[in-house]
Amino acid sequence: MAGKSKGRQEQAWTGHPRDKALLLEVSADWIKLIEVTADRRGEVTLSRVHLEPVDQETVVSDSLAAALKNGFSRLPVLSCIPRQLINVRLLELPSTEPAEIADMVELQVGRQTPYSLNEILSGYKALGAIRQGTYTRVMLVIAQRRIVRERYYAIEGAGLAVERMTVSSEGVLNWLLYRTRTQAPEKLVALLDVDSFFTHMIVVQHRKVVFTKSILWGAGQAGEGLESFVQGVREAVQSCGEALRGERIEAVMVSGAGIRIEGLDEAIGQALSVPCTKVDSLEDVKLGKGCGTLRDERYATASLTALVGMALAPDRLDFDFVPDVVRLREQLVRRSRIWSAMAALLVTAMVCGSLYGMLAVGYRLAGRDRLKAQADALQGPSVDVERMLEVIRATRERQDARFLPERLLPVIHRSLPEHVYIENLTIDTGRRQIAMSGTAPSRKDIRELIRLLEESPLFAGVEEGGRTVMNPDGRFAFQATGRFEEGMRND
Repeated sequence: MAGKSKGRQEQAWTGHPRDKALLLEVSADWIKLIEVTADRRGEVTLSRVHLEPVDQETVVSDSLAAALKNGFSRLPVLSCIPRQLINVRLLELPSTEPAEIADMVELQVGRQTPYSLNEILSGYKALGAIRQGTYTRVMLVIAQRRIVRERYYAIEGAGLAVERMTVSSEGVLNWLLYRTRTQAPEKLVALLDVDSFFTHMIVVQHRKVVFTKSILWGAGQAGEGLESFVQGVREAVQSCGEALRGERIEAVMVSGAGIRIEGLDEAIGQALSVPCTKVDSLEDVKLGKGCGTLRDERYATASLTALVGMALAPDRLDFDFVPDVVRLREQLVRRSRIWSAMAALLVTAMVCGSLYGMLAVGYRLAGRDRLKAQADALQGPSVDVERMLEVIRATRERQDARFLPERLLPVIHRSLPEHVYIENLTIDTGRRQIAMSGTAPSRKDIRELIRLLEESPLFAGVEEGGRTVMNPDGRFAFQATGRFEEGMRND
């Protein structure tokens, strides 16, 4: 049974605190600024608190700036607007489709407030399906633009950023759900959170808001008696009869400044014939060093229930009111950041391209200079090598047995026809040519000599040169030239 109870408790509460958060509520009577921290087990500790009464001469931004000097962290602020300064309506809409619900809410906004649409900001959240899943209960919140702007400017004037601007109802509801997390969900429970000049009434069932109302009576009026407050609570309970659908409230809790009002719980219990108990919201958090003064009499009219609920579950805050001027400014800042980022990327790309080009040119110039230096360094040795090669070639040509007369003369002798005489023979080994002159008895013998030399393995391109004439002896004087055969082997 203990295990099942623990599992049901964990399922009923899904909120998670942050490691550190800064929360603010500015009401007509108090500036409430707290800083909270959370450990690994999820236990929240109020590390710093600043409560300051508000009068006609109070400048909220200056007060916040002075408070921040007392060690507060400059975190983005989670702020809330008091329930008394906004309109909250619970609507039952005949649809479960989100798009249809949004259209219906838009039509209802103008009907639920006496202000024009240009003067208000609105938001809503679905609370769940009702009437066998055919209707949806919606919480509609309407705030004046002026009120939202004043709080934004006050926070920014103190040098802080606004993370979220919600309503105190969300914080009070968070704390109530946390407080009743172990109770049966079908139980109808009402909460009266008493602040300095108004009381926030919330009725929940099945972890959902059934009814909510702001009663114009606070701890500041407790000295005048409890009758008007009791009467206001009685009227509020009567007005929520339709929302309760014939069921009765089973328990009433009094929190906030109401826990310090003597006899308040007894008066409410007798008027409603329902058990009424006082519950201190500070019991669900730890008080850090220096925060024990919260229980002093000078803070008796201030309620911290909304801020405690926001600290317990900042992830369960759905509403966020942002003035049009601030939203436009954020859009401009966001766009300017995008353009700045694009410009920075473009400049970076250009710089990288220029750097790459400079490096590439530099590497090529350095490579060219390196090759030139190597060529200059090799110029002298290459000339010496070329000269040595020429000497080697000349030596090999001189020593080449293929061009020796003792090898060429036998071939030429075998090629001579009968009665053909060679008078002059020149062997040019450098140009690889031979030239000869002589006499022959006929032109036919000259042609035969040329043919035989051409067919020999040593000569090629042998041809008759100059003019062939008959000498006084009746013989034909001739000249012939040829070149050595390229494929001639050195046998």
